[in-house]
Amino acid sequence: MTNKTRKQLIDDYLKELPGPALGKEDSFWANVTPVGREFGSKDYERLLDHDHLVRTAMTSVDPACLALRVFLDDERATPEGWVRVYWPNEAIDLLETNAVAEISLEHDLGNDQRGTGYDVVLWIEEAVALHGFKPPKMTVHSANSSARQKMEAGIRAIEQSVLVRKEMT
Repeated sequence: MTNKTRKQLIDDYLKELPGPALGKEDSFWANVTPVGREFGSKDYERLLDHDHLVRTAMTSVDPACLALRVFLDDERATPEGWVRVYWPNEAIDLLETNAVAEISLEHDLGNDQRGTGYDVVLWIEEAVALHGFKPPKMTVHSANSSARQKMEAGIRAIEQSVLVRKEMT
């Protein structure tokens, strides 16, 4: 492996991204040391992939045209055509881009301190109620039956909220 600086590595992978180049306000981040990451480690590559997806979604002229399909799971294989995320905050980051057309959620992610798939349902519910967020198609693929029922109930509440909002307009 070459001894490139973080800035050089970031510049290399950003050259391949579609969309506008980074502006001056973004150049600061290239010099921030990656805390707890080593170049070439599995986690670092996963984070680069995640950063790439978020950047692609956020720099698109029309983010809705990307129609991302997000798969939140820490163990299962990612289905073809889906973007895999491991933690609720990663899923929420993508949802905030308004480029997610569909999301499939696992409840148990191995570390409850970092959250569960239900936290994503709660975030979507709040975003719909408070900000008029248009939710993506949502499915639950969790093997935890009681958690799946709770998440599906949350999804039904979100869908009902969207219907009520449409009737009011």
